[in-house]
Amino acid sequence: MIVSKGYINFSLSILLLLITCFSVHSQVYNKEVKAKIIVERTSEFFTFKARASNLTNSDFNLRYDFMVFRKDDNGNVSKSSQGNRFFLKANEITVLSTTTINYNEESEVIIALLIYDDEDRPIGQDRIELPKGVKSGITLEKEDENSTQNADQAKPQDGFVLGGFIFNKTITKAGRDFHRYFFNIFNNAEIDTKRNITIEEVPGRGRSTRVSVLVENRLVWQFFSQARKEFLTQMAKETFRRVVRELNRLERQKNEITRY
Repeated sequence: MIVSKGYINFSLSILLLLITCFSVHSQVYNKEVKAKIIVERTSEFFTFKARASNLTNSDFNLRYDFMVFRKDDNGNVSKSSQGNRFFLKANEITVLSTTTINYNEESEVIIALLIYDDEDRPIGQDRIELPKGVKSGITLEKEDENSTQNADQAKPQDGFVLGGFIFNKTITKAGRDFHRYFFNIFNNAEIDTKRNITIEEVPGRGRSTRVSVLVENRLVWQFFSQARKEFLTQMAKETFRRVVRELNRLERQKNEITRY
């Protein structure tokens, strides 16, 4: 939709005012629920994903707005917006919406994600500003040529390196299946962490084995394995929940140390 320049200038002023307020009072936002815009590159398009991460042990009823503003050479601006209410469980991470922009887009682009609580107060925000277009405005981080290749990494795609590795130290088919189920859940959540996760399996009681999951060498979950797929997928979901909770705890701890 194309709207008048005067109206858009006013709308952009309001948006920039909101963004400025968020920047000045950034300590208020992204503390309980973190808003993040994830960027992925395909051959012809950039995909922008609006992601919400619950950093607490509480559930939330929330609302989001995912907005894209484009300004052409004549000063006309088009706006597209996606939004809805959603429920976010404790320590849950979810992708709310996606939008794509052509790689050759040369218009000025602003992408903003706002998350509101059940009283419509903003609690999370993220934005990407591309004053010279998408192609010249986004720089993809490249993988370190010296990085180890003997572990799964979340999530290496089109040049993105999120830094965290999932080390597989399982010894049975059940252990390998569990690792695969967990890795798929973790990978699809697109968690941008540099923390290492280790899945260890050792002989246990009888013919079963004991599987332990560690985040930075700290035990977060442990169970005796079974060959049933239903059991292993349930353990993968529970492990993911506990891993995310530990990652959130470590992030809060790092922020407190930095503040002091």
